[in-house]
Amino acid sequence: MDVLEIKNLRFRYKNKFIFDDFNINIERGSWVTIAGPNGSGKTTLVKILAGLEKSYSDITIFNKPLKKENLHDIRRNIGFVFDNPDNFFACETVEDELAFSLENLGVYPKTITKKIDEISKLLKIDNLLKENPYNLSGGEKQKIAFASVYAMNPQIYLLDEPSSNLDMRSIQELGEHLRLIKSQGKTILIAEHRLYYLMDLVDRIVYLEHGKIMQVFTPEAFRQLSEDTREHMGLRAIDLHYVLPPRDHS
Repeated sequence: MDVLEIKNLRFRYKNKFIFDDFNINIERGSWVTIAGPNGSGKTTLVKILAGLEKSYSDITIFNKPLKKENLHDIRRNIGFVFDNPDNFFACETVEDELAFSLENLGVYPKTITKKIDEISKLLKIDNLLKENPYNLSGGEKQKIAFASVYAMNPQIYLLDEPSSNLDMRSIQELGEHLRLIKSQGKTILIAEHRLYYLMDLVDRIVYLEHGKIMQVFTPEAFRQLSEDTREHMGLRAIDLHYVLPPRDHS
């Protein structure tokens, strides 16, 4: 069953079409990675689905058209995690940030404290609850952004290059969080440059160029591409062997 369907997407920016007659279906519980070189339309696509960019198309999410009058209901089932969490923090402590997400869902005040305790322990951020999110490291900020979305228990996760400002350890932790929500049957669409940390989780890799779907890969087919081919496509390595510097055996 499709939970997200885009038909004939058209989007123009500065008199230039980023998307023109773009179509894609995403099934419930699947993970789709949108990959492509800079300027291919990855981030724009996520913003359109988040309702942050107006487009001319037929987009349905949970069988509801993505229209202004439906945005409130649709957004209750969609979580957005963007590459710069600073733009979305609203509170002065991590604890209040999580509480804010739960309050927006109408969770009873007596239940919020219990929920925050459960979520913070599950996502290993309980040591950050009293911290100001703006004062945290890039990796910690991304954890809090993810936790704030996770607290809302959305059915669809939209992520825009969530690893862009993270170090290797934080990327590994991000991968663990994504593995968790996939195990819960959530639907995931992620626009990403770094691919190595998600290759064992993704169901489909959709390769874009100039707003057009050039190819759709299974993980197995994508692994068959040579490093030279991936580099020519503007994509990064999918194996840490090509990401990490060589060890010094001297």
